[in-house]
Amino acid sequence: MVTNSEAAHTSRRADTGHGPGRNRPPTVSLCIPAYQAERHLQTTLDSVLAQTFTALEIVIVDNNSSDGTREILEKLHDNRIRIIRNKTTVPMVDNFNLAIRESRGRYVKLICADDTIEPDCIATQVAVLEADDNVALVSVRTDFIDDEGALLRPARGLRGIVGRNSGRTVVRRIVRSGSNPIGPPVAGMFRRVDFDRCGGFRGELLFPMELDLWSRLVRKGDFFGVPRTLASFRIGSESTTALTSARSQLAQQLEFTSRLVHDPEWQVPLSDRILGRINAYDMQMRRSLLFALSALRASRRRRALGSEKGRERPG
Repeated sequence: MVTNSEAAHTSRRADTGHGPGRNRPPTVSLCIPAYQAERHLQTTLDSVLAQTFTALEIVIVDNNSSDGTREILEKLHDNRIRIIRNKTTVPMVDNFNLAIRESRGRYVKLICADDTIEPDCIATQVAVLEADDNVALVSVRTDFIDDEGALLRPARGLRGIVGRNSGRTVVRRIVRSGSNPIGPPVAGMFRRVDFDRCGGFRGELLFPMELDLWSRLVRKGDFFGVPRTLASFRIGSESTTALTSARSQLAQQLEFTSRLVHDPEWQVPLSDRILGRINAYDMQMRRSLLFALSALRASRRRRALGSEKGRERPG
């Protein structure tokens, strides 16, 4: 686990007239862990800064990046933003946890540095949590996009769990689906107090890391699925998931599901277990195809760009 002594803290609070007062905690913390994020970070920040809900802070943790991430962050001037720079590069799970544990908001959303959210995403999710103290996790549907932001698959997530659902219903759906029906980190919002109580992110199984957190959060209360597409998840050709072998992804998913099945709190029926194992193989094949498609598109763009540059050279 990362301690504060391992990170260098830098805050920028230009007087823009936005956000919470200097001494008043924000309602929401948007936490952005960033590492080698130069390519997409500005797009992510633009979507975050365009939110209609303004009682928020933006906590960005630069995990000792060596690309242009630092230069992008140095150009930010907004009193809602706090920038933290790690002195050394730490494991991804530690950087995720550090970003959230530096937050001050009652509600928290973690946004990876290549994902985006729609302008009313935060307002919509906050409204759900404010309306019902017994909801521990709220999620939205997510578009899957490629490296350049082109749509790969629209409106993913929440199949069978739209609206309010108990933790047991959600866990049964996780097992039955063989995948992650709640969505990636950018889809969710939760209470900071519940995050602390359930122990934060765990890195033992890296591939289903957020799904592991989701399943522990719904022990603390109900789940609410908002049937609107308010976030975009980038299927990056060089992301951590893309660089993890399909065999490893499947093995981790099956191991995680097995742990849920053997947890007596959830009482998962045999029929869900059998169907879930079949679906896990099918979903892994679909996931692999999506990443292959994203990589193919990226390769074609690079070749096209190379051809254009070649034509521009003088003969």
